[in-house]
Amino acid sequence: MAHTADYEVMIEGKAYPWGKDTISVSDIRKLGNMPSGAQVVEEDLRDGTERALTEDDVLRPGKLDAGKRPTKRVNFRQR
Repeated sequence: MAHTADYEVMIEGKAYPWGKDTISVSDIRKLGNMPSGAQVVEEDLRDGTERALTEDDVLRPGKLDAGKRPTKRVNFRQR
């Protein structure tokens, strides 16, 4: 039986499965195939706010529950 990811990370509008309860900025770049050193921005899809992330930021991806969308609706993108 295959294990599915417990978390989802949204990068530039595409959902990626993620197996850990935290993700670093460098992990986001790798997962989203962004250039090394690219500025990463966190967009809150509920209230429309955004913030530039620093290299030291560690974030919590959206938790997946069977048959439901993650409760955390955040997108990461390049600036």
